[in-house]
Amino acid sequence: MTTAVPSPPLRLAHCRGECSAAPLRDSHDRLLEVDTDPDALLELIETAVTWHELDYSGCAVVGPQEWLTFADRHRWVHPERAAWAFALAVDIVGRGSVRPGGPHLRAVGTAHAL
Repeated sequence: MTTAVPSPPLRLAHCRGECSAAPLRDSHDRLLEVDTDPDALLELIETAVTWHELDYSGCAVVGPQEWLTFADRHRWVHPERAAWAFALAVDIVGRGSVRPGGPHLRAVGTAHAL
């Protein structure tokens, strides 16, 4: 009987060149798995949620200002899923920069009261 040895997962996403995130290799490579690995997707969302709460300045991570460009510059196994994941993460970071009780929430509350 022959035993099959599992090989490392096939990675179809790769750089098209001109990737500014390549120097951040660990973060870069983890982001390449967003469309195929649920854990990588959750890590992206967790980073987005905590972006304004934690200090990432000392970490070698690809930041939200690069996520949409990153998504555009790479090929994906599931392109729609990758685009959706990065757009959602950028949206989450953007919402975190709005303070509770800020103009957006007051406007909604006022419109609701009318």
